[in-house]
Amino acid sequence: MQNVMRCWGAACLLTLLLTSVLAAAQPSAQAASPVQADLGYLEGRVVAVDEASRLAQVELPGGEVVTADMGQAFPGEAGVPDDLPEFRVGQRVELYFSPGPDGERQYVVSDWVRRPALLWLLALFLVVSVAVAGCKGLRAFVSTGASLLIVIWFIVPRILDGWSPALVSLLGVGGMLILAIYFVHGLSWSTTAALIGTFAAVLVTLLLGVGFTEWAQLTGFGSDEAMMINTGAAQVNLKGLLLAGLLIGALGALTDITIVQASVVRELAHADPSFGLSELYRRGMNVGNDHVGSLVNTLVLAYTGAALPLFLLLNLSDFAPARALNIELVAAEVVHTLVGSVGLVLAVPLTTFIAALMFRGDKLPIAEGELDHAHHHH
Repeated sequence: MQNVMRCWGAACLLTLLLTSVLAAAQPSAQAASPVQADLGYLEGRVVAVDEASRLAQVELPGGEVVTADMGQAFPGEAGVPDDLPEFRVGQRVELYFSPGPDGERQYVVSDWVRRPALLWLLALFLVVSVAVAGCKGLRAFVSTGASLLIVIWFIVPRILDGWSPALVSLLGVGGMLILAIYFVHGLSWSTTAALIGTFAAVLVTLLLGVGFTEWAQLTGFGSDEAMMINTGAAQVNLKGLLLAGLLIGALGALTDITIVQASVVRELAHADPSFGLSELYRRGMNVGNDHVGSLVNTLVLAYTGAALPLFLLLNLSDFAPARALNIELVAAEVVHTLVGSVGLVLAVPLTTFIAALMFRGDKLPIAEGELDHAHHHH
C-alpha cells in the first residue's frame, strides 16, 4: 500500500514537473508571433530555400511567410568544417529581426530550434527509467527533475540576488538530499542514516573546498563565463560560485554510496544483533571499500569529460604541464575533482559509523521493504 501511494505521489509530481518543463520549452508569446519591436527573435518553419541567393522563406506561427537571410556559405574555406549542417526545408528555425536600411524589418536565420530533440530525449530517459526500475525509476526521474528545478528556481536566483553562493547551495543541497533519499528510497531509519552521512560528507567537502580555494589563491575569475557574470552581475561572489559548483557536482555520487552503506549496516545488524559498533563498522567498510574505487573513477571522469575542450586548448597552446596546472581555470578543475573525490571517499566511513551507531543491537523499528535496499544494490 505504501509503495502504491508513493507511486501515485510520484506520478502527480511528474505531471507537475512535465507541465513546468513543457511550459518552459514553449516560446513566449512575444517570441512566437511578430510584435512591434525593433530587435528580437522569432521562431518559424522553413518552407523554401534558394541556395543561390542564400535566402529562405520561413512561415511564422501566425501563418505569415517572411524572407530571411541564411548567411554566407563557406565551402572549403579554412577553419570551416566541411560537414557543417545547412538549413533545410521543413526545419524549425530561430530568426533574428532588426530594422533594415529602409526601415522595413529584416530577418536572419540565426539558429535551429532544438527543444523538440531535447523533449524526445527527456521522454526516452523517463521510459527507460520506468521500464528498468518501475516505480522506483519513476521516483528517481521526478527527484532528478525536481533537483534541477531547485538549482534553476532557487539556487541561481538567490546567487544573482547577491546571497552567499556556498550558503545557498548548502540549503539547496539539503532539499535535493531529501528528494534523492527519502522520496526515492522511502522514509526509514536506513535512509535517515544515509541522509545524515551524506550531509556530513557535504559539510566536509565544503570545508575542504573553502580551505583549498583559499590556499590555491582561486579568485573565481578564471573563465570567460566568470568575467561575463562579473560584468552583468557584479554582486555575485565568484569565489563562492566555485564552491557551489563543487557541492552540487559531488552530490549525485555521494547519495549513491551512502544509501548502500546504510542499507548494508542495517542488514548486518538485523542478521546478527550481537554485533557491536566496531564489528558493524568493520564489516560495513568491507563492502564500502569495494564501492569507493568505481565511484571516484566516475566522478573524476565526469569532470574530465566536461573539461575535455580545455585540455585540447592547452595542448594546442603547447603549455608545459607545470604551467598548465598553474592556470586558474585548470587549478579550479583540479580542486573541484580532488575535493569532491575526498568528500566521496570520506562519505563511506562517515555513513558507516553513523549507521553502526544507530543500528547496533537492532533496536530501531524496521520499515516496510527497508531490508530490501541492500539487495537492490548488489
